[in-house]
Amino acid sequence: MRRLANSLFQSIRKAIQRNPRLQRHVASHQRFWGWLAKRFSSEPFGLRLTVGAVLASACLFFFLSVVQDLIANEAVVLADLRLLSLVQMYRTPGLNKVMLFLTYLGNWQVITAGASLLVLYLALMRRWLWILALLVSIGGGEFLVQVGKVGFGRARPDLVNALIPAQGPSFPSGHAFVAICFYGLVGWFAVDQVKTWKAKVAIAAMTIATVLAIGFSRIYLGVHWPSDVIASFGLGAAWLTATITFFSVARASAADGISRVTRAWSGAVAIVLVVVWGGIVGAFDYIHPLVEKSSPRNAPIELPEKTFPAAMFASAPRFSEDITGRPMEPINVILIGSEADLENAFAQAGWEPTDRISFASSWHLLVAELRNQPPPRAPGLPTFWNGQPNQRGFQHVDPGGSPRERHHMHLWDTDYQVSGRSVWLGTVHFDKEAKTKSGRGLLIHQVDPDIDKEREALRAVLLQSNCTGKIDEAIVTEPMTGKNAIGNPFFTDGKAIVAFLDCRQG
Repeated sequence: MRRLANSLFQSIRKAIQRNPRLQRHVASHQRFWGWLAKRFSSEPFGLRLTVGAVLASACLFFFLSVVQDLIANEAVVLADLRLLSLVQMYRTPGLNKVMLFLTYLGNWQVITAGASLLVLYLALMRRWLWILALLVSIGGGEFLVQVGKVGFGRARPDLVNALIPAQGPSFPSGHAFVAICFYGLVGWFAVDQVKTWKAKVAIAAMTIATVLAIGFSRIYLGVHWPSDVIASFGLGAAWLTATITFFSVARASAADGISRVTRAWSGAVAIVLVVVWGGIVGAFDYIHPLVEKSSPRNAPIELPEKTFPAAMFASAPRFSEDITGRPMEPINVILIGSEADLENAFAQAGWEPTDRISFASSWHLLVAELRNQPPPRAPGLPTFWNGQPNQRGFQHVDPGGSPRERHHMHLWDTDYQVSGRSVWLGTVHFDKEAKTKSGRGLLIHQVDPDIDKEREALRAVLLQSNCTGKIDEAIVTEPMTGKNAIGNPFFTDGKAIVAFLDCRQG
């Protein structure tokens, strides 16, 4: 296969070179074509420098794109709050500890210890140029981070929901940036030493996975906005690529010697130093355990029943939102009652709860989609209200109907109360048969555009429940049309049902 590809490439190259028009153009512009040929030559300032400059420029352009969105408050930044809230729904006690360990891999104490041991190893190996590269990568990266933090002065997310303390400006993420500068350079050192492509690919994959995990841990722990980490990846990759390119060219221009004596025992020394560094990381993690804390809830806002829900919507959003905050379906279900009342009322109505959003439910959904099988209680695509993803959902599959079709409701818990009972807001619609162009692949439900029909169907079944005291009606918006998160159109008269639930009366 490799021979065939090489033969094909050589045939194409010769055909291009023999083209008469190209030959005349080369003869007329020899200086330009000479310069271009050097850019792709094996010389130190040839292909190596060209590829490095292009990659660094692309990464820098990506970083500047995020900065532009940050300044203009555009899509990436608008999604920050909702992405952060969504990620926090995946928190578990065990995963919290894993994410804390990962974030410690980017702490300055751990990075300093690792860099010191690496400098010792490189000194024993007489790789002086690599030592300088390490110092430039980490030192220059930290300088850029501090300049960015001072220059942008962006506030961190609300640390009330953060699992660990954090100080200083938020943009860019120092952990994510320095992780690229340190682990990326270590990965480059390792790739340079191994001979086989499989080993090189494995090291590169491990390096990328480590850096991404450290960056994600900062979002998971609640101390950085997602755009902070994304931007840091872009700028960090640009700085790392520029550093590697510069020192790679420098090394090609002047040999970086290594003695045969040190080569014989370098592997053993490397293993010892890695074990020592692993012990330092483990000790740091052990003496800095995660102090579990529960996320405080805002004080409930009591609303008078006579003026409810108009009083609520005077300050609360009337629409569900997509990931960027764009309004979608208006709220068309308002429920008043405890969580137990909610579950009992829907159980009596023949509706079942959908799976809560978690890594397990997301994995089951992914597997079911790849197998082209309908997941029975899939939570569905998360939608947002007031910046928060829906915490709960309910569904009903008609007897004898297609398992790919269901009556589906997204539900949000709120800080509002009426007569001491919780207020829940929801949007209900009917998920029709999923359709794709090829009939295979990921399934995306088509929503029935008549969402009012679904609202009225829910009213009818709730009235049959012993938990339903009364159902009123409220005007949420004017009659309107719109589209949901996946572009499905809908129309509505803008009204919502207001159901008072109390299973004690039954």
